[in-house]
Amino acid sequence: MKRIAVILVAHGEAETESFFENFSMIRHTLAHAGEVMKLPRPLQFVASLAGGIKNNVTFRAQQYRSPQNRITRQQASQLQEKLNSVVMPHQINFEVYSAFHATPPFVQDIVEQTSGQDLQLLVSLSPIDNQLTSGNLQRLSARCSPINNQRRPVVVHGFWKDAGLRKVYLDHVFSHGKTLNRSVLVLAFHGTLVKDTKGDAPMFHTGLKEMQEMGNALRNALLVDPRNGYDSIEIAYLNHDVGGTWTKPSLGESLKALSSKGARDVDIFSCGYFSDGTETILYSRKEAAASSVTSIRFLPCINDSEAFADFLAEKVAAVVTAEFR
Repeated sequence: MKRIAVILVAHGEAETESFFENFSMIRHTLAHAGEVMKLPRPLQFVASLAGGIKNNVTFRAQQYRSPQNRITRQQASQLQEKLNSVVMPHQINFEVYSAFHATPPFVQDIVEQTSGQDLQLLVSLSPIDNQLTSGNLQRLSARCSPINNQRRPVVVHGFWKDAGLRKVYLDHVFSHGKTLNRSVLVLAFHGTLVKDTKGDAPMFHTGLKEMQEMGNALRNALLVDPRNGYDSIEIAYLNHDVGGTWTKPSLGESLKALSSKGARDVDIFSCGYFSDGTETILYSRKEAAASSVTSIRFLPCINDSEAFADFLAEKVAAVVTAEFR
């Protein structure tokens, strides 16, 4: 029986309001970003210090706890059950782990821990491929030194163009959305840099093309679906304010434009994320609160839905079958 380690890799967020936990999470996030952006180490430290204090105060005042890491662990638990009991029973023993870029357990540590398995799969829990998501995992895989003819870790990615995921998204939207008369759906993605501080195009793979293609394909599929009752479907971005000019329109800009057009009911679906977290809960709701749109609802990310677990299980099974063909 072959033993396979499936490692679900998410960004990772602090799970409490602890200053030290938030400082560490931000420090790792900025160090990660600093690999492709010009972020001097002193600036990273100061930003981590300020961010840790801000999160400590904000999370405590709002009694907020990020669910992202917990959701990732639930996704891993669901996937292991499906792989071992439904998809490929009695042929392969799957051990599914959750790991993170910015919080423990770190992905590199889990890769080292499972190095004795017959195969390791690194599943990028981001629908968009870029240098900081699947690209980081591919670099990690390339650094691994296989022993005894062991394969290097295989990166599972490319979700942005997957028709199976698009179907999961369609069913998810129409089971959670309200689609009232004159209602609008906003598809929200994690934004990216389009110009650096000098006004030049970024010198790394930002995933902008993949994001645009995924957004357009999903938008078109939603519009022609017979279940659709939305008057219009827009695309917006949850951006940061470092490194240069980011994707437009931001969520706030999109809501302002919709309000000026008379939109009264808006649903927001963060399709650029596989799990809810601080950006989709706190930051997006802050932008919504500043809007004059009468009614705004946030659809949950696909999180630990049964349909997403089934999709991941089929995806992993197909990769394993191809590897041992």
